[in-house]
Amino acid sequence: MSAHARVGSITITLLFPLFLFILSSPVAVNAQAADACVGDTTPVEWNTTVQRSSMVPFHDDMWWDDYIYYDEMENDGDDEFSSGSSPQSSTQVAYDPELNPEEAWMYESYYMPRLEPLEVNHFTTMLIGNDSVGALRVNLSADYRTTICITLQDTSFNPVDADVYLFTSQEYSRYQDSYRSNHGNNPWYDDEGGLEESLSDIPPEWRSFNFLGWKSFRDSHEYEKTSEVNFALNLDGPEMYSSFFSGENWEDFYIVIDTWDNVHDFDAPPPNTIVAADVTIITTERSFILPPFTVALVFLAGFLGTLVLPFVLNARYMKAGLAPKDDKESIVPSLEGTPSSHAQYEQLSVAKEMRQPVPIPEQNDAERVMLDENKSETIDHPSEA
Repeated sequence: MSAHARVGSITITLLFPLFLFILSSPVAVNAQAADACVGDTTPVEWNTTVQRSSMVPFHDDMWWDDYIYYDEMENDGDDEFSSGSSPQSSTQVAYDPELNPEEAWMYESYYMPRLEPLEVNHFTTMLIGNDSVGALRVNLSADYRTTICITLQDTSFNPVDADVYLFTSQEYSRYQDSYRSNHGNNPWYDDEGGLEESLSDIPPEWRSFNFLGWKSFRDSHEYEKTSEVNFALNLDGPEMYSSFFSGENWEDFYIVIDTWDNVHDFDAPPPNTIVAADVTIITTERSFILPPFTVALVFLAGFLGTLVLPFVLNARYMKAGLAPKDDKESIVPSLEGTPSSHAQYEQLSVAKEMRQPVPIPEQNDAERVMLDENKSETIDHPSEA
């Protein structure tokens, strides 16, 4: 292998991880998702393929908070409790029709129908009030690639920043607990020095180990402080949640638009306006689905290749100095070795002739006699010579 080929192979090897990072970056994913956000849509079949729900600050469905509040007030002997003040009025926000457009069936209903797999395109607009949560529950199919495009704006069609999350059923349940605890009457979860606020700096991969933590699907589908989101999702198979007590449970997905100040440090603050979220869901049938174990094989091959590559390059580098030199590059032709061309053969022939002694020609008897006489005369008369 020539020096240029070795340098080229090393350069490609070093730049290969950079190419993978560029192809898997959110910019590339968003560009591909944006191209797939165009298609024919059908009207949403509510409670059949999609279910709408919400959480609002003026409605508290954690009924046990009232009992906790009454018990603490009774034990402390507070005068406000004896005067008949309502615990709900002391902590919850009053209903404001200009900031809370949600209807009662969105946050008071506990009906959870079984949804059909989402295999068609949908478009809908959700109105989310200030300091509230709007959610769409869907049953994503592993046989289809799902692209979700969301645009956020106010009632005057101006872009508004909010937070967008994708949860499974189990993750959304923990997210609900977080919202309720921050808007309820339990003093343990008060925003000022509360327990959950103190755990807000815990990394997402560790939040699942505490009963207050919540995280998005695959720790990556969280888009905070943004007015436009496009992302695509491919499932390896049906999403299941395994529990030690209840076994395996089916998982739905929740597309959540968040307009409250949650426990994340870099989320968007409440916009103090009604947010209109245009949600487009495009489904594309997948022709070929790789089994899940191929991901582990690819990473294993890459890891082994990273370990072996330095040894291969070192071996080639060490062998490069032991290779025989080319005779063409030699300044003085060598007499050893086999000539590789006609020109080198002629050069070697001339060199060998120069190194051989000059042959003496044969002499006959007459020439030998004359030579001997000349020698004898030279010896007898040295002065004349």
